Amino acid sequence: MKRTAKLWVGIGAYLLTSVGSSAYGSTPSSTAPGPHAAEATGATLLAFTADPCRRGGGGEGGEGGEGGEGGGSTSPLTGLNPAIDPAELDRAVEGYQTYVAQEVDRLLTDAAAFTDRVLAGDVEGAKALYAPSRLGWERIEPIAESFAALDGAIDARVDDFRGEDDPEFTGFHRLEMGLFKYNTTEGYEPFARTLMEDLRSLQVCTSFLTIEPRDMVRGASELIEEVAQGKITGEEERYSHTDFWSFQANVEGSQKIVSLVRPLVQRIEPALLQEIDRDFAAVNGVLERYRLPGGGFEPYTTLTPSDRRRLQSDLARLAENLSTLRGVIGV
Repeated sequence: MKRTAKLWVGIGAYLLTSVGSSAYGSTPSSTAPGPHAAEATGATLLAFTADPCRRGGGGEGGEGGEGGEGGGSTSPLTGLNPAIDPAELDRAVEGYQTYVAQEVDRLLTDAAAFTDRVLAGDVEGAKALYAPSRLGWERIEPIAESFAALDGAIDARVDDFRGEDDPEFTGFHRLEMGLFKYNTTEGYEPFARTLMEDLRSLQVCTSFLTIEPRDMVRGASELIEEVAQGKITGEEERYSHTDFWSFQANVEGSQKIVSLVRPLVQRIEPALLQEIDRDFAAVNGVLERYRLPGGGFEPYTTLTPSDRRRLQSDLARLAENLSTLRGVIGV
């Protein structure tokens, strides 16, 4: 499998965020960087000798550093199932790489619309855009959170800090707290700007990233495990109760990976795919009960105890079946 050179960076991720901070801070805009924004800042990245995109240790399920300091092994796929053509797996990974780039672009567009409402002091407008603005992140969460420093800046919860007033507590959930707990944008404008700076950094980092087959396949189960083992409690979206939005995006991200490897697995374990499809249908069936006619979902607080037990059981079974995909494919 062809490997491209990777740019390893350290915890100094915020060297990169300073590249776009003055421009965004001076003229907040609803227009996010386009698909080629990473190219414009790539040259600046190369000027740094510290490492703004170091992988590893990020998030609840992230194992980005498993293959060494940069994360991901570059060794040949010696364990690949003989029934699979390596070129076919390459195409699946390339498809996922494209999907990740598209979701990062979407994330910046949607987050820019959200943070613009914060900067404008529009509490209700910002509340309405909060959940949609996170969908891109949630769909590719195992990849996004593998950049440890950026994950901590963008998606960490208050539990990871000294308290609500800790200046290190930034990102989506700092803004969520201001909007939904305190019903204000006042004082949260700097966090809106910083969030956009960090998301631009994520865009650059993912543009240099070569996704390994094992990381892609493992991501299908990680997305579901994270919901079943943590998010099911409602701890992540504790102020907005928009958890159903995150669940749906996690499921969609997992289904995308399965769709990409489906032709490979179909030849080897078609029965497994049937089980996975049934599991996805069961999970989506519960989520569908809470979908609103005009789009979006009811607050997570409306989830009944019986549906929560069923959802957790369905998620656990799905995660277990998805976790076997790596062994079937041999990555």
